[in-house]
Amino acid sequence: MLILPLHRPLSRATFPLVTTVLILVNVLVFVGWQSGDEAAMARTQQHYLQSDLGRYEVPAYERYLLGKRRMDLLEQFKQVPASAQPGYVATHTLTDIAFIAALRSGELFDDEADWNAWKVARPAYDAQIDQVFTLRHLLRSSEIDPWRMVSSAFLHGGIMHLLGNMLFLLALGLLVEGAIGSGRFLGVYLLGAVGASAASLMWRWGEAGAGLGASGAVAGLMGAFCVVWGRQPVRFFYWVGVVFDYVRAPAIWLLPLWLGWEVWNLIANDHLEIGFDAHAGGIVSGAIMGAVLVATGQVRHDFIRDAGAQARTDGRWQRAQLHLCRMQLAEADRLLEELALEQPARFDVRLALYRVARNGQRSGAMAGRGARLLAIDTLDSEEVREQIAVLAELDAAALAPKPSDRLALARRWLDAAQLDAAEAALLPGSGNDPSEQARLWFRLALGWRDQRADDAHQRVLRLLTERYPQQPEADKARFLLAELIGQEEIGPAVTVLR
Repeated sequence: MLILPLHRPLSRATFPLVTTVLILVNVLVFVGWQSGDEAAMARTQQHYLQSDLGRYEVPAYERYLLGKRRMDLLEQFKQVPASAQPGYVATHTLTDIAFIAALRSGELFDDEADWNAWKVARPAYDAQIDQVFTLRHLLRSSEIDPWRMVSSAFLHGGIMHLLGNMLFLLALGLLVEGAIGSGRFLGVYLLGAVGASAASLMWRWGEAGAGLGASGAVAGLMGAFCVVWGRQPVRFFYWVGVVFDYVRAPAIWLLPLWLGWEVWNLIANDHLEIGFDAHAGGIVSGAIMGAVLVATGQVRHDFIRDAGAQARTDGRWQRAQLHLCRMQLAEADRLLEELALEQPARFDVRLALYRVARNGQRSGAMAGRGARLLAIDTLDSEEVREQIAVLAELDAAALAPKPSDRLALARRWLDAAQLDAAEAALLPGSGNDPSEQARLWFRLALGWRDQRADDAHQRVLRLLTERYPQQPEADKARFLLAELIGQEEIGPAVTVLR
């Protein structure tokens, strides 16, 4: 079962700064510090097998299990071939705090000489273990370590583990960070990690396992979201088996669904080695923190109300996206047209309308919608890149905007120092106003000079002299080129800018 709230689109107005930083930190830890752990673990295991540690620790481990009356584990251990038992012990005792403590105390050795020999051989192996970043920071099931209770929330066991957690973090961060503020959001995230770790320790105390992953901290955000947003209807995506859809319901309704799912799995599917205990602990701790924030008036109700006011149109937006995924273009087009009528300057809606026309090969609608998209005055770099791509597609389809529209685009992008975009608008060089085009090309050349892009500066100056040789700006371009290459004259003799 998957339930994911998708109530507000990501935009400059809703951009969650701390959420983004947390995502970057999690990714950096995984691709940076954890990236060498596989090789380090291989070296650690190889060192263990080549040393005499197995000779001492294999019988000690059997005594340990017998003393703990862990007959299930002892029976499992006896099923392992004798030749593979050292590797089994090396792997299964990495996070067994009690076993390591018993080894160090000497209580598992019948012969003091064996204990002394073990004490000589073990430090080199421990040094190898210390080279594995993940082992130094994950949560060990029978150890209370405040640092590990937090640091384990920034570790992941694989790329899909990381991506799944970051998807939920982004979706919840959009809603929770805006509702409680960035500082409080960070506090809920970190304390949610601690609460999740504490619940896992209580549930698994005495075991030899370990836990890692951001899901406990994210579960804290889930609990806080449910309480902070309370009875406010929110839109969420659900997926159960082969059934999926978008629905709207009060946020607080998700609390028993999320918590009940984790508790049921904890009881019924504990063998899956998934941290259902940590998830449940995170949800409960997050809900408690959310209740405290609500009770002390630390919730931005205007943010929640604004989101609620947008929910009607955003609901149609999400349905339109679903229709697009299913290539149901007519249904998507109808919803997008409604949204565009109500919010004519909304960039994502205009872009989606253009793509519907393009995918449906409706050239007339494609030209008109492309022109309206290009008319949106935006300084967002990603939106400008989309406009450049649309302009190129219209040119390739012989649906280029009117020359006056291209010049308006070029002026706007030059004013915003979006020089690549401005050049894309000017490149065809068509139109009925060569003097205005020459002025814009000269502005473009000066813009490249200001950005210290010398090659682009010279290239644009030369294009200007070739395309508009009779314009005053061409004379200025020749003068600048002469200064750049140290010549007195390029082309017709002229004296300017004395």
